Amino acid sequence: MTKILFLFCCIILLFYCIIAICAPILAPYDPYAILDSPLQHPDSVHPLGTNATGQDILSQLIYGTRITLLIGFLAAIISCCISTTLGIQTGYYGGFFDELVMRVIDIFMTIPLFPLLLVLTLFFTPGIYTTAALMGIVGSTHSIRVVRSQVMMIHNATYIEGARSIGAKDHQIMVWHILPNILPLVSVKLVSSMQHYLLMGVGLSFLGLGDPMVIDWGQMIEQAYSSGGFALGLWWWLLPPGLAVVGISLSLALLGYISEEQFNHRLKVNRL
Repeated sequence: MTKILFLFCCIILLFYCIIAICAPILAPYDPYAILDSPLQHPDSVHPLGTNATGQDILSQLIYGTRITLLIGFLAAIISCCISTTLGIQTGYYGGFFDELVMRVIDIFMTIPLFPLLLVLTLFFTPGIYTTAALMGIVGSTHSIRVVRSQVMMIHNATYIEGARSIGAKDHQIMVWHILPNILPLVSVKLVSSMQHYLLMGVGLSFLGLGDPMVIDWGQMIEQAYSSGGFALGLWWWLLPPGLAVVGISLSLALLGYISEEQFNHRLKVNRL
């Protein structure tokens, strides 16, 4: 049953990725073009109707997949790279460097992540890469502690001592001996982080802190809300981006949970 669920989640994720990559081919219209009268009901010409400015909602939904996934995935990759690098170094060397990094992380972990991002985004020009970088950098603190704890469990293992005894340098030990042993843990954290940052990106965009020059699902939901979509019952404008967020979020959450369950007996992850 677990394997079937894992395969199902992978298929859903692949489906979203194909839509994102093939958006110019799949979208029936230019998502920015004003094509028809505003707030048209779904019909054969516009399967999901039009928004308040007469733009095709289906085309915006398809193009929004690309931006939404890009922000979430890029933030997760940045966070994973930072947490893996610092986690290995702090867990391997220890001492003053470890204490300094851990105290800085302790300070950041006392501040709720989303409100902190709200403040930080006000000081930067809105953009896809800026938002992803901020989320990845600020959100890597917990993962650093998890990777560090795993490195501390293995850095005095027999094969590590053997590598030291034959003259292996520290960077060689970290790259060739420690990193391969924590890659399953890093992979699990990468998948779970994707879901976390994707939802965070949608939330920031909904609050108007995303890139106004591109279309994503958070921006679509915000436009529907501000244009009275809830009051007017414009389900064709509200439901599609909402359901799209739920679909990708659930698939990534289940994928991360199943992956962690499979690797847990090998990794023995300490949840700090």
